[in-house]
Amino acid sequence: MTEEPLTGGNNALEVVRVGDTVRRARDVGAAFAAQVLAHLESVGYSHAPRHLGIDEHRRDILTFIPGNTTDHPIQRAPDAYAAGGRMLRELHEATAGHALAENHDCVIHGDPGPFNTIFQEGMPTAFIDWSSSRPGERLDDLGYMAWTWCLQSQGQVPITEQARHLRELRDGYGAIEPQHLLDAIVRRQTCIADIAAANLTNPKLTPTRRRHANAAIAWATADRELVHQHETLLLSALQQ
Repeated sequence: MTEEPLTGGNNALEVVRVGDTVRRARDVGAAFAAQVLAHLESVGYSHAPRHLGIDEHRRDILTFIPGNTTDHPIQRAPDAYAAGGRMLRELHEATAGHALAENHDCVIHGDPGPFNTIFQEGMPTAFIDWSSSRPGERLDDLGYMAWTWCLQSQGQVPITEQARHLRELRDGYGAIEPQHLLDAIVRRQTCIADIAAANLTNPKLTPTRRRHANAAIAWATADRELVHQHETLLLSALQQ
């Protein structure tokens, strides 16, 4: 069958569509991700592709979910943020206490940005790219999602609108102390910047990967400064 390259997710591996399936090159997180997806299917979690096995080229076979990713609020429906928060909460609840979570809160997606979320008519329907899933803490996942969905120093989105989206996403997820959420956002931004900075010291880094690392540092530090600059406004919105 014809293979159609897929783009739009936050993924550097080969990903192609073959009929009603997606074929994805395996990486170090593939085996764990397959177990997570099998568990989510068994409990009826509807916001993830199904893992169908491995093809003759040693690629994961996943169900294809139609839709698109987004990178700006104008591409999302008004209720998208609360719906996204509920999707993440349902994932955490579906894996809390399971053996896959080991001694942590739950299994986290690990990279639940809008670039790894399929939207249909502006509404989120499924998370994709599960290779970063791992045992973890809820606030790490929520902090990253809140940052990447709601807060951006680029794109000319009014800060009051960003604050409203942050509250909507938090309300969809459930009660979280406002300061704890902002602290989680800053931790994730700092982590991304620190990892990218460490990568720059790797002499084997290709020019493409070096550009990616520099872009990640600029993105994370600019958005972290946005949070610090508007912390009072963001806290006020979360307290409403």
